Amino acid sequence: MTGRTGGDVVVDVLARSGVDVVFGIPSVHNLPIYDAIRRDGRIRAISARHEQGAVGAADGFARTTGRLGVCLTSTGPGAANAMGAQLEACVSSSPVLHLTGQIDSRFLGKHRGFIHEVPDQLAMMATLSKASHRPPSPGAIAATIAQAVVEAMTSRRGPVSVEIPIDFQYASPVLEEDPVQFAGSPASAGTPEGGEVARAAEIIAGSRRPIVWAGGGVPAAGAVEEVKLLVRRLGAGLLTSPNGRGVVPEDDPSCIGNLAWDPDVRALCREADLLVAIGTRFQGPNTENWKMELPERLVQLDVDPTVPGRNYPVQAAIVGDAKLSTAALLEELDRINAPQVFAQPPWAERVAAATRSGRERLRAMLGPQVGLLDALACCLDPGTVVVKDSTISAYTWGNRLLPVLRPRTSIMPNSFAIGLGLPHAVGAAVGSQVPPVVLLAGDGGFLLSATELATVAQEELPIVVLVFVDGGYGVLRNIQESQYGSEQGRIGVDLGHPDFCGLAAAFGIRAERVESIGAYATAVKRALEDRGPYLVEVDLDAIGPMKVNYTGTSKPPGPS
Repeated sequence: MTGRTGGDVVVDVLARSGVDVVFGIPSVHNLPIYDAIRRDGRIRAISARHEQGAVGAADGFARTTGRLGVCLTSTGPGAANAMGAQLEACVSSSPVLHLTGQIDSRFLGKHRGFIHEVPDQLAMMATLSKASHRPPSPGAIAATIAQAVVEAMTSRRGPVSVEIPIDFQYASPVLEEDPVQFAGSPASAGTPEGGEVARAAEIIAGSRRPIVWAGGGVPAAGAVEEVKLLVRRLGAGLLTSPNGRGVVPEDDPSCIGNLAWDPDVRALCREADLLVAIGTRFQGPNTENWKMELPERLVQLDVDPTVPGRNYPVQAAIVGDAKLSTAALLEELDRINAPQVFAQPPWAERVAAATRSGRERLRAMLGPQVGLLDALACCLDPGTVVVKDSTISAYTWGNRLLPVLRPRTSIMPNSFAIGLGLPHAVGAAVGSQVPPVVLLAGDGGFLLSATELATVAQEELPIVVLVFVDGGYGVLRNIQESQYGSEQGRIGVDLGHPDFCGLAAAFGIRAERVESIGAYATAVKRALEDRGPYLVEVDLDAIGPMKVNYTGTSKPPGPS
């Protein structure tokens, strides 16, 4: 081959768009791209052990850095394997670019049994993508990739898929057919409409007991400082969704945090005379499927025009970028000479009291396992990224009580899927400026992606893996016992006790097993100071059960 190949074009567009790392698995249907990465030298290629791991790592990188996460998979089985993690990126509005190969363009759609052929791969990926594309010719590769980068990074952000036929990747020389604009920074979602802002400010100005609810749209838009200013100006309490944690440090008296399920916090919301919701969709798990009562005076800011009023009626909606919308709202409050602090002093005391009782109630439920929370909390740097897989330790204290002091330092699966924690941690470790990354995982979920330990070891990624072992799928076991009666109601949830330390050692990763809070505290401190790959296997049976069995938020369907 002579001249620039289609694979070279892909790599050049990515590099010129600011991409310096991709996660993926080489295949016969993406080798020209990998070869171009090798020869070009501007992009680091990190090999996952499963395509779901590659997409999950790209997602974790995007959430930690706010930058585009890129993954590279094979066509057919490889693209299909990626869909579980792509669902999570879609639900979480993560800017992920999924590049996959495709069979030779001559055989597309002919169903002749070409290797890795699937009936309609693009349609499969489109179901979980903000957009999906296939360049119509080798000369259109550059424009297609550049467009995909912009789409992924434009709010509402989300995963974008591009498939490239293998003959296009090998084609040489490639002459570009369309002018290409590179995405050096996220594209603006537009400014809010002035009348909407004026209406919202008028409603807010009459408030004396306000609450602000911040979701993942706040850090995604870079709106943290503007939201802090609004909270201070209103004298509001700040509720957060799991993805909005850290917008205001959780040691701040105004920060209620992710405690929307607590009965005292629910009572506080009923007493409030205003709720300003910014970048949150009021998802079912955070509102008990919308049974939570919110103030009648609800102002909602979101970049997606279909979100305000979808789950709760609103009195005013501002559609636009969260940063621009909140800044415009602050300017309008100045223009109408609204008071600097609307809330009366007793309201701040009421917010603090509800927050304190909510946290104490949760701590009391943990029994001896509260020591797991406290021993970890005292060791963490404020900038440490903590990734939580879907497991009891995450649900009960990791997502609610473990303090989050900065945005983008708390990652959890919004699809509530298990097994994505280790892939997320891989991407977070590559992107984080404060090593190590900490992962909270249950034994059941961890085994879904445990092979990514090979990636952790090969790349020497600074990840501390805390595996909480209870011998199975703990939440489901508790639900079965609750719904179907004692141990006789259990099926498929007891998974035995594999040797997790031995598994880590097989990959050359340091590991130790602990059976007490004291040993756990020592092991966590040692692992964090090591600054390399480290696994701590925590025997929950030896430490002791929680006072209240956690059964999650799901319940059998009631009457419609």
